[in-house]
Amino acid sequence: MRRLAMLCAMGLALAACATSEPEPLTIAQIDVEADLTSMQNLSAVQYWQNLSSDLEAALAAEFSGQIDPGGKTVTVDVDELSLSSVYAPGASFADSRLSGRVTLLNPNETVVSAYDVTATSGDVVPYLPEGTVTVPPTSSAYYAAVVRAFARGAAETLRAGPAS
Repeated sequence: MRRLAMLCAMGLALAACATSEPEPLTIAQIDVEADLTSMQNLSAVQYWQNLSSDLEAALAAEFSGQIDPGGKTVTVDVDELSLSSVYAPGASFADSRLSGRVTLLNPNETVVSAYDVTATSGDVVPYLPEGTVTVPPTSSAYYAAVVRAFARGAAETLRAGPAS
């Protein structure tokens, strides 16, 4: 009888120490802020007006199936959008990028985590139209691809980080 009591006590102690599965990340809201000062060149300025809504839509697509009114808020403060022409003096394809600060907030607006995320020319290839051999970084196809690459990078980073 004593052994049974000891086994029960040990089982309860182990159960108390066990970690539960983390709650899946759910998103209630996505807010993107992109001010004019984050546009690094004339090519980027052409997309500035739509960048916030385009990035919000791309992030929402990344979190489809994880939308919940009681979920967390994702905020993005765009630091830089650069769509450099390779013909500009001193510019290269690698200079074209989208970067920003991605923050995950609890419903009470406390910060869960914050990360700097960047999408560069090396990240956009999977998001270019099928069959694309070359694309100028000033094109709408490159812009759409860099937005999607940033959204994917942000979503993967948030999913890998702390959830509460």
